[in-house]
Amino acid sequence: MAKVNADNYPRSISQYVPNMEYASDVIGDEHICYLGSPAAADSDGIWDGVSATNSATSFDSSDYKNTFDGSSTSLTTTSGMLDAKYGRCLTATGSSGSDHVMTISGRDYLGQKMQENITLSGTVIQYGNKAFKYVDSVAIATGAASDTVDIGWGNRLGLPYKAESVTGYSEDDVNMPHQSVEVGVEVDAVRYAAGTDVVVPSPVAGQITGFRSIQTTVGNSAVNNNTVVVGSTNVLGLAIQLADDQAVGSGVSDEATTDDDQVTSTVAKYGAIGISSDGGGTGAANYLITVEPVTFVAGDDTATQTATTEDTRGTILTTSACNGSISYECRFKVDTSDLHGIEQFNG
Repeated sequence: MAKVNADNYPRSISQYVPNMEYASDVIGDEHICYLGSPAAADSDGIWDGVSATNSATSFDSSDYKNTFDGSSTSLTTTSGMLDAKYGRCLTATGSSGSDHVMTISGRDYLGQKMQENITLSGTVIQYGNKAFKYVDSVAIATGAASDTVDIGWGNRLGLPYKAESVTGYSEDDVNMPHQSVEVGVEVDAVRYAAGTDVVVPSPVAGQITGFRSIQTTVGNSAVNNNTVVVGSTNVLGLAIQLADDQAVGSGVSDEATTDDDQVTSTVAKYGAIGISSDGGGTGAANYLITVEPVTFVAGDDTATQTATTEDTRGTILTTSACNGSISYECRFKVDTSDLHGIEQFNG
C-alpha cells in the first residue's frame, strides 16, 4: 500500500466533506497514516496560569504563552497551531478548589470550527477528547474564586479519517504490538489472606485498561478488595471486590479505568504489573490483566455531537510518549461511507 502524506490544510478554509466515500490514500477500507514526530506533552503550553474566578473570564491569542504564539520559542511558527499533523487532544489543570467549566474553541486539521468543554477538578489534570489542530480561545465559566488554570496538550493524537480499528502501528519504523494482551496472575491462599502484592513482568509496553478474576478456592470470612498495580502504584479507577462467599469458578471484572491518559497505568515492556489486595478473608483466585499497547478510540458517530463527545474521526494514544524525536505511523480501517466523519461540535 502506497504512503501518501497530504500536507496542504489551510487554516482559514474548511476542507470538510460530508459523507465522503473516496480518497486516493485509502485502499479498500484501510489507510496508512504518518503522524510525524510531535513534541512532548506540555500541560501549560497554551495558556499558563490564566485567571479562573467567581466571574466568567475569557482568553484569546493575545494571552498565549510564548510556547504557542508563533515566536522563536513557540511550538510551531504559526501562532495558535499545534504541531501534531492531524491535531492532538488538550489538557487542563486548575489550582486548589477549581471547579470551572471551560469552553475551548478552535479548529481541526480540516479547518472545521470546533468546541470542547473540560471541567476542572482542583489540581488534577483533566484530559480532552477532541483533536485540535488550532486553538483560538477559551471561555471559563463562573466557579471558585481566586483560581488559576493551565492549558496545554497531551500525547493523544488525531487521525485523518474516521477510524474503526487499528491494524498496524510502528514507532521509528519499528513495528509495535497493537492488539491487547492478557497477563495472568495467580494469588494463592497465603497471599490472598495476607494481602501481599503479587507481580509479574508485562510482555509488552502499554496501558492497563482492565482486569478480571476467577475464584479457585471459595472465599470465606470477609470480602477481599483488589486493585491493579504497576510496580507498587495502584492504577486509578480499577478495583474489584471478591465476596466473603465468592464461589469457585465465579468471577468479577472491572474495565472502567479513569486513567485514560497513562498517568498511573503505563507499563514498560517487562515492567512489573500485578494484583494488590487488602487481605480480607481467606480464599485464592487467578486474575487476567489487560494491557493495550496502543490506546485507540474509534471515531464518534453520535448523531448529535456535544462539547464532551469523543473526536469524530478518532484518536490514538501512543505507546511511547511524544518527545519531538519519535516518529509514529498507524494503519487502520476506516469508515468508507463517511471518511471525514460527522461534523465537529461547534456550539
